This record gives sequence, structure tokens and C-alpha cells, in this order.
Amino acid sequence: MGVDASRLLAACPCALRDRSDVSTGACSSTAPVLPERLRVCELFAGIGGWRLALEAALPEGVSARFHPFDSGPHCSEVYSRNFGEACCRRNIEQLTSKDLEDFDVWLMSPPCQPFSTTREAKQRDLGDKRCAALDHLCKLLPLLRHPPRWIALENVKGFHGSDACAKWRAALQQAGFRDREIILDLSSFGTPNHRTRYYLLAERETTNLRLSEPASAPRLAAAMPPGAVARGPWACARRIALEAAHAQARQSPRREDKEAIFADARRAFVRALRDLLPSGECGMTGIGDGVSSFCLVGTEAWKLLPLPKDDPEALLVVFDTDGSVGTLATQFLEELPETCTSLVSWSSWPPTGELAPRSVRCVGEFLETPAPEELSEIILSAATLSRPFAPGLSYVHAKDLRTFCFTGHYGKVLHKSSGSLLLTSEEPLDRSRPEASAGSVRFFSPKEILNFLGFPRSYSLPPDMALRHRYKVVGNSIAVTVASELLRLLLLGQGAADLAQMEQPPPTRTGRGN
Repeated sequence: MGVDASRLLAACPCALRDRSDVSTGACSSTAPVLPERLRVCELFAGIGGWRLALEAALPEGVSARFHPFDSGPHCSEVYSRNFGEACCRRNIEQLTSKDLEDFDVWLMSPPCQPFSTTREAKQRDLGDKRCAALDHLCKLLPLLRHPPRWIALENVKGFHGSDACAKWRAALQQAGFRDREIILDLSSFGTPNHRTRYYLLAERETTNLRLSEPASAPRLAAAMPPGAVARGPWACARRIALEAAHAQARQSPRREDKEAIFADARRAFVRALRDLLPSGECGMTGIGDGVSSFCLVGTEAWKLLPLPKDDPEALLVVFDTDGSVGTLATQFLEELPETCTSLVSWSSWPPTGELAPRSVRCVGEFLETPAPEELSEIILSAATLSRPFAPGLSYVHAKDLRTFCFTGHYGKVLHKSSGSLLLTSEEPLDRSRPEASAGSVRFFSPKEILNFLGFPRSYSLPPDMALRHRYKVVGNSIAVTVASELLRLLLLGQGAADLAQMEQPPPTRTGRGN
């Protein structure tokens, strides 16, 4: 479900509406006037992602004085190293209204663990003690005599619809704010990394206008690998089988069981595809001349989706692999022998004429050369790659256009939901024997993850800090690339149309993401 730019502006605070440089078809009165020097309160400051985003968003002639609060020793060490000032280490639940008066802007990323769906998360919402600080702010905000004019909050998308979210929005309303929720994925901004996050923008105003109702609008095609849509009797049968697999997976509480169900569905799809081909055109190692490369994609790289929703007899196939192999696979599907055309037809995805996402940069543009001592820590051993879970991990090459979200558990928990692994060799991975690629498989370094998130190349981490702590502080940080765009919208009213097209639908209560 998308939104149009006029809805985004109407639902956003007055400063967002008082612009004439946003493509909504409507002119507005006056542009917002920012103070020459903003007083900024960074709550849950982390390693300063919001600070970098605001510095990137502010126009020339406007500066900011930051007051960071974060009780974490490792975050404070990294923050001090890069900004030359330390975070206040007081617990936020100990702050008084006097501590929070007279700021222009609040920037905040409350702890995400109470709302995350990673494997270890318990989703206790307000019942989690890590929500105490946000709960305290909910009580203080309406009591302030001089509250901030602007507030921006970031969290995992599972924050949407939570009790904590409802309580925070109620506090905003009580304090005279209007707010706007928006869910965005980093991959929509041209970065080869999926990191879907919830953002709440709020501005204080004196009028009490009603928010506009949702309106339909074209959305950017999701940033996904190359794909093809199948239609026809053969595709209809595959769609029915896939819907059955999804129904079975929904009834399975264990993640491992769900993955096994979808793995079986992918293998069944490949068997059906091979049966579709004329006799003699298909073998165990290849399907005709030049198609052996297509077979190297492997069933683990196939992603079968019951889409488009408006065509229940069609099926979307995309390839979670590098762009060249994925494109070859798509071309092959579109050029199946003529004897197949009575059973199935293929067309490229996204359809011609759909809004395209920003051009995605390849993984290699974000890589560093790790120091020898760090490289020895991030290389995966043959023993690890021999474990039963290894074939199901996410492996990418430098030329790939997609990686999974990096979490604070990256480097500690081996699962594709905690982040992708890098293949430093150009040779394809044999998923039946991942250990054969030992020496060529490593974790992305903490600095490389910062590069994905939009931190400047000059940003650095303490080399003597334990690797697990470096992974945790960067995995829990925000995407500066996305946050800076949102702050331009909040403070300057810029970019509403683009962000409206990138907006992701809200999660269901059973589908909250990390």
C-alpha cells in the first residue's frame, strides 16, 4: 500500500506543508525558518548516526550544538573518538524535565530488542525493562514548558503497532505534536543492503488539523534481484503448490521447519521446470549450451513468490544471487523452447513502466581491506562451513546487488537473518559442500557495515575494542543515508514525493521484522 506526496505532506507537520519546492501540485505559503544554531538532544545516541544524518541534512548557514545521552560504554567510546566529545552516561530514566527543556530537536533510537523478531528476541514490548527509558520520556514530554519543535525516532519495524509506540504517540499528541509514521528500506536508496526500519517524524504546532486518509499511489518497485513472472497452466499449478507451502509454513512455529518447507518448494519447482523442457535439452549439469551457468544458480538462490496479487494464476521468480547470473537465469526463462509456450509464458519483472528504484550500487563499492589481525578473526573456518546450517546461509560476491540486514548479533550468530557473508573468490559456492570454499568466506568487517549504513569513510572504530563489541555497536546503529533524507523532510519539507514512493507497507502483528 503506497501513499501519495500530498498525503505525506498533509500528514506531516506544518513546516513540511509550508513549501513550494515539493512536487505535489500545490503551492504553499512560506518556507520554514530554522534557527542559525539548533540545540539538539540525542537520546539513545549510540555511535552518532543521527548526528551525522542531521549534519548532512542542514542547509548552509545552519549549525547544531549536540547534547548526546547514552549509557553504553562502548557506544560512548566510539562517539567520543569521532566527535571529540563524550556522551552523557546518565540513564535516560533518571533525567528530569529540567534536563530536557529548551531543545529545538530530539533525535532518538530507543532499544529495539523489545520489538525485534530475531531468533533470541522475546518481544515483551512495554514489559521489557529496556522500555523503561522510553516510558519515562512518555511521562516527561507533556510536562515540559519548552518542548522541542521537532522529534525524529527510529526503531525496528516491529515497533509499529506496539504498545510502546501507541504510548509514545499519545504523549506526542498530549504535548501538542502532530506525527507521521513511515517505514523505509535502505535498499530503496541505492544501497545493496536490506534494512527495513520504522521512523516517526513529529513537529509541535498550535493548530489541530486532522490527518488525511490514506490514498493510493504508485510505489517504487521493491529493490529485489532480477526476476520473471510466469503465467499459464504450468504456472497456475506451481502457484497452487506454493500457496500450500506458505499455508504449511504458517502452521509451523519453528524457523527451521519453515525453511525446510520452502527449500522443498524450491526443489519441486526446479524439478517441474526441468520436466517442462523437451527431452534431451535438460541434464543434471546443464540445460543446453550456455545454460550450465544458469544451473549454477542452485535452488538455494531461488525465491518463489505468490505474486502478483491481482493474478492468482501467476508466479514471480527472483534470484537471490549476483546480478550477472540472475540476469542470465531471467533471460533463459524468457527464451524457453517454443514447445513450452502453450503451458507457460514468461515476462520480466518489474514490468516496463513501473517506477524503478534508485540504481543499486554493487557490494564491492563498500568493501575495505581488513588488517591481517582483523582478517584472521572474520574468516570462517572449514569446520564452521561444515556445520549443517552452513548451506542455508547467505553468501554474496563483490559484484552482487543485495545483502541481508546486519544486526547486533552479526559475527556471533550464524544465520542469514543476522547478515550475509562475503565470498572473496570469484568461484561460485557449492552449497552441498560450503567447506570447499574455506579461506574464501568471511564476515563483512564492522567498518564495511558502517559503509553500507552511510557513515563517512573517515569514521573509525577503536582498533583495540573487541570485535564482538564493534559488531554490536554498528549493528545497532541507524542508516545515515535514510535518516538524513527524513530530516530534510522534517526540517525543510524536501523530498516528500520520493519518500512517499519508497514507503513500505506496515507489518502485520505476526510479521514484525528485525
